[in-house]
Amino acid sequence: MKTLTRTTLTLSALSLTALSLGQAHALTFTIGYQKGGIPNILKARGTLDKYAAQGIDFKWVLFTAGPPLLEAANAGAVDFGSVGNAPGVFALAGGADLKYVGVSVNRSDSTEGLLVRQDSPIRTVADLKGKRIGVARGSSAHAFLYNALKAGGLTLKDVTVVPLLPPDARPAFENGSIDAWSIWDPFYTTALQGASARVLRDHKGLDRGDSYYLAPSAVLNDPQKKRALQIVLAELEGTAKWANANQATVISQFSDELGIPKSVLEVTVPKNEFNIRPFRAADVKPLQTLAAAFREAGVLPRDLKLGAQNYATLPAFGPALAGLGLK
Repeated sequence: MKTLTRTTLTLSALSLTALSLGQAHALTFTIGYQKGGIPNILKARGTLDKYAAQGIDFKWVLFTAGPPLLEAANAGAVDFGSVGNAPGVFALAGGADLKYVGVSVNRSDSTEGLLVRQDSPIRTVADLKGKRIGVARGSSAHAFLYNALKAGGLTLKDVTVVPLLPPDARPAFENGSIDAWSIWDPFYTTALQGASARVLRDHKGLDRGDSYYLAPSAVLNDPQKKRALQIVLAELEGTAKWANANQATVISQFSDELGIPKSVLEVTVPKNEFNIRPFRAADVKPLQTLAAAFREAGVLPRDLKLGAQNYATLPAFGPALAGLGLK
């Protein structure tokens, strides 16, 4: 009996040791995301949960805008995230050690816009001269504002830019503290539905601005983290295809999980075809143009020369998944 007891205790101890070693070797990969877009749909579906059996724990952290997401990534608190066209440019100009790994092409003219209140006397972009405009500094809406003002014969120096993240910008917009608001979806559509707003200018005739996926260089230099990154990218591609084929399901079933009103999703989901692909050398050009424009406007801290050092060339996302040694 004593021998059996000792054997049982020994086996139990070994089991606990193996369990603790397994937990110690589990990889945590943190994804930064914003409301709307493919990452938010992937999170809602729970597709990445199955990889816990492979020793990978995917964590999600919500951000209100791209700039703070990339700040967290540069600090090592986030391993991957999706942002608009401007945040990556600002982050790299500020010395962040991040690399572009993917792109989602924007095919809609109305994913963000310049809003004024319904009762505002402002009727054209030229009427914004001397006015206060709320925008998240360094965001895609900041880039859009620059382009919209330029098309209307103004510059950023002709207006007062009030740096506000979406949660603070909406009440400022509603109470008249700012005269206009440059903002992206889903906040854009939400404001049109509930903040007595009207569109002064959208992307029609302007650069639409794509979405970009970035990861810290440290992630790409770590074989296990890079493997997890490739899993996320492949699952995002699969989610994009699924979402395009199941728009009604995205709208009807995921409103609660996404934290976005169904009435907003009924507008935003059909707007744009969900897509994602690897970052290519040609994708540097529009970002370089944007960097030069912001530098000329005096809002970028230094000249930024983008090149091969700023992106990683990864294989096609879906096919690469088969070569990762997953069970």
